[in-house]
Amino acid sequence: MSTTHPLVEEILGGESYELRVLAAQGILPLPPAELIPLQVHLADADDAFLADAARSSLASLDPRIVSVYLAADAPVEVLRYFATRQHDSTLLEPILSRRDVPRELLVELAPKLPADLQELLLLRQDAILERPEILDSLADNPRLSPYSRRRIAEYREHLLPRASRAAAVAVSSEQFFPQDEELSEEEQVELERIRRAAAGGDVDRTTGLSEHQIRALTVPLRLRLAQGASRTLRAILIKDSNTSVALAVLQRSAFTDDEIEQLAASRAVVDDVLLAIAKRREWTARYGVCLNLARNPRIPIGIAIKCLPRLSVRDLRLLGRDRNISDAVRSTAQRLYRIKVD
Repeated sequence: MSTTHPLVEEILGGESYELRVLAAQGILPLPPAELIPLQVHLADADDAFLADAARSSLASLDPRIVSVYLAADAPVEVLRYFATRQHDSTLLEPILSRRDVPRELLVELAPKLPADLQELLLLRQDAILERPEILDSLADNPRLSPYSRRRIAEYREHLLPRASRAAAVAVSSEQFFPQDEELSEEEQVELERIRRAAAGGDVDRTTGLSEHQIRALTVPLRLRLAQGASRTLRAILIKDSNTSVALAVLQRSAFTDDEIEQLAASRAVVDDVLLAIAKRREWTARYGVCLNLARNPRIPIGIAIKCLPRLSVRDLRLLGRDRNISDAVRSTAQRLYRIKVD
């Protein structure tokens, strides 16, 4: 393990057994970014006392603190430790979301994930393109949900190249189909046909295609467009009737906060897009996203109700009168409104 703190270097040097014990027990004055990797290192020590103390201390850490560290700074060995030795969803979620998480770790985790984390893994289309065996591993999950089973079938049909699984490894997430030389002969013919078709709707400058032409593309070509899509292209693809395409652009393009707020209120996107937004904490942490999800009648009742406690008295009062939302959400908003004003 790498470190810059002199105390950690001294412990790793092994000169003071007492310091190693204190580190294993987690009672040294070190920040989590220094202490947690040190404890993970000691958890595999040959000394049984040190190893047991480190494992016990790591197991007792506040998952909220650990999850923040795992999401940003944790090295691979720490990700692997918490992924394989602890099964708290609070800790697994940031690991699955890390862009640099080792793909083999995702393969290893896939057959053990609960239903909610299966959905999170299926959002990692970048990783699935690199390692299609993630889908095979997930399919072996004894707790595989009906939703995950359906998504796996869709990915195998549309996301992965039809020629072979092996070819999917060569498909880089940077590929972008306007570079026509990267297309297969069949795809080039299809693209040329679409370019000659009648235009209609907004035109995306990066491709030169209109909304009407983009919607006429095959699913594999629309999936290619999802990577790093322009704002115009994002607005078109996010409303795609094919769930794989809509989720791909949500996962693989940089949406602004304002765009996410608008999507949370949209009734024109597939339901899975709304569910994906509701599962991302950095998005639901925004008040506007939370409010729009709560008053969107297409959101499952349970998700809408979870958003209500964060809302202001004014918005609770308005939701309590909104006849466009479900009775359960409206009555819960009324109850919370009365609690807050009393």
